[in-house]
Amino acid sequence: MSDRHGRTDEGQTRKGEDGDGMDAAVRYSILGTVRAVRGEAELTVGPPKRLALLSLLLLRAPGPLTLSEAVDVLWEDDPPPSAVNVVHRHIGALRRVLEPGLSSRAEATHLVRAADGYRLLVDASTSDLLRFRELRAQARLAVRAKDPVRAARCLVEALRLWRGPVVAAGTPVSGHPAFVSVGHEFVAAAKEAADVVLTSAPEGAEEVLAVLRTAVDCHPFDEALHSRIIAALAATGRQADALRHFETVRTVLAEELGVEPGPGLRAAQQHLLQHGGGGGDDVSAGPAPVSREQCAAVAHLPADSTVFTGRQAEFAQLEQLLGPVGAGRPPGTTAVLCGMPGIGKTTLAVHFAHRSADRFPDGRIHVDLQGHHPTREPLDTQQAMRSVLDALGVPHDRHTSDGALTARYRATLAGRRLLLILDDARDCEHVRPLLPTAPAGLAVVTSRRRLEGLAVTHNARVVPLPPMSRAESLRLLDRRLGTHRTRAEPGAAQRIADLCAGHPLALTLAAARAQTNPHFPLTALAAHLTAQAGTLAPYTGPDPHTDLRHALDRTYQALSPGAAVLFRRLSLHPAPDITVHTAASLTAADPRIAHRHLTELTDHSLLTETTPGHYAAHPLPVTYAAELARAHDTSAERSEAHTRMWQHYLHTVEAAVALLAPRHGSVALPPLLPGVRPQRFPGRPEAAAWLAAERAMLLGLVRDTGRGPRDESLRKQLTEALEVSPHPPGP
Repeated sequence: MSDRHGRTDEGQTRKGEDGDGMDAAVRYSILGTVRAVRGEAELTVGPPKRLALLSLLLLRAPGPLTLSEAVDVLWEDDPPPSAVNVVHRHIGALRRVLEPGLSSRAEATHLVRAADGYRLLVDASTSDLLRFRELRAQARLAVRAKDPVRAARCLVEALRLWRGPVVAAGTPVSGHPAFVSVGHEFVAAAKEAADVVLTSAPEGAEEVLAVLRTAVDCHPFDEALHSRIIAALAATGRQADALRHFETVRTVLAEELGVEPGPGLRAAQQHLLQHGGGGGDDVSAGPAPVSREQCAAVAHLPADSTVFTGRQAEFAQLEQLLGPVGAGRPPGTTAVLCGMPGIGKTTLAVHFAHRSADRFPDGRIHVDLQGHHPTREPLDTQQAMRSVLDALGVPHDRHTSDGALTARYRATLAGRRLLLILDDARDCEHVRPLLPTAPAGLAVVTSRRRLEGLAVTHNARVVPLPPMSRAESLRLLDRRLGTHRTRAEPGAAQRIADLCAGHPLALTLAAARAQTNPHFPLTALAAHLTAQAGTLAPYTGPDPHTDLRHALDRTYQALSPGAAVLFRRLSLHPAPDITVHTAASLTAADPRIAHRHLTELTDHSLLTETTPGHYAAHPLPVTYAAELARAHDTSAERSEAHTRMWQHYLHTVEAAVALLAPRHGSVALPPLLPGVRPQRFPGRPEAAAWLAAERAMLLGLVRDTGRGPRDESLRKQLTEALEVSPHPPGP
């Protein structure tokens, strides 16, 4: 069944009016995040080993990938005896993703057998790596033909394809020598482009400078790259920046390696000095860099919260990135504050920025990226860069190319003790180009997404924000209402804190209601919240910025259809935590697909993975999920999902009892509805552990008349199964 975007559960796209159907060509990316795209739809490749296998096929294309190399890379030191069979199975699954209508592998046109392995049939029109190599080859031919302008054009086009080192999420391929060598191709192309552009096409110097900075981020001790950066800075009229760059590199080489610059780097410095680099920049050649003194007073920040409280642990993690006072550079350059809407990400980031003013003498800047803004589209990369440059007072041409703007942005940030608050990022790609590349600066990114990709590519520290504890919630109410009110009615204050479940926006909205009605006793407010429990009515209003339902809706709209269905089904579950198998039964999905959807909900901060395979939901999003279920699902659909859940627990309890108390007779089980996925246990310890962990929830389920199944015999059977199951030992 296709979803609302036209994708099936295997990530495929049905043919439609937009032309991105099954007949569209598949395009592959490997220069950055590994992806396969048909039309406008990204294909879901599958688990990490399958994604790694696709990466290897792309790397070796148009040649073959041998089975022995696939096994060596996928299992590194100790492949299992079944490794070759596993590779064959993954190849079959890849074929089904790439050609879902394929009736026989002999008819395959994407992935075919080779002499001792497999071959992915791609060319420069469908593989960014092959296109990159083709353009480099064309550039070499142009150099031989004494056409440097064409060579420069080819190299710049090739470098635009590069989005970063090969990253295949969840796999180790980026560290394998075969993939590292692709990074060396990029570095070599960057050097070739610098040599050609700086001598024959200087109008492209800004873009080449940006590429050189990207390359040197991954190869900080490559003196040939630094020499070309110095030349590019000089070519764009920034001789003073070029000299500063040389001094920075010399310091790094001395501190990190204990060596002095080599002949090539010193030659670049001497050439700069001999051609007028020491007497100041040629301002006619380009905008002058902003001075440190100009930056010192920059503080483009929202006001700090006067009632900020709590978050000591998360604040401490941010402080750790600063390093000890007096240190020359911080140990980290990026932190990600992630969490559900209204959990206080922006408030914490801004509070940290105000409290850390003395650690960032070059400025502190807040940029609202509007990734989930209630009324505006997300800010694009160029708009965000211009916003930072404007805040710093750096002149820049409004009509400059994206590459030149990026170069100007990076040159301005290089070496400066600057704090950037990049607020409300939509995803990793939304924020990645804006992150500081030099160790002096720090970016604090906030997002509803976990942005774990930044931990891979930028060594970012991901700091999830959980709900506030009861003590923190009460302190927040104290700050908002005054202790004279909260301590006069401590029971009501605790009830309000508990009903808001540690959610800062909900607490603040409840406190605002009490503030605007100072004659209301807190017991009345607590009674009002209690009466409306199970709805989001107390936390909504005319202001979209403080409307919790509106905020959750923006997150929900970003979900894939399968994850959206599972989110709605969460409202049927009797406990806040759920396992993969239970989620599979609720949605009648394969457990692997259910796991993928649970992971997606976790990435969007609608769930938290408490232990591997176990996920917990906050009560307010679950309340929102119930509203959605009533609005989007029929009564029959909800009833059937509810019955599947009861059958799931009944059959799972019986499976545990069969192992733990085999002498007790088994309950006569009803036939399973399609899609029910009861859990099975490999042995008695696993069955006992599951039963001990779930007994309280199961007992609550059978006693809750409001959640009864349509077939009451299910409740009776589950009760009987629990009665004969062994009770966990007491404390």
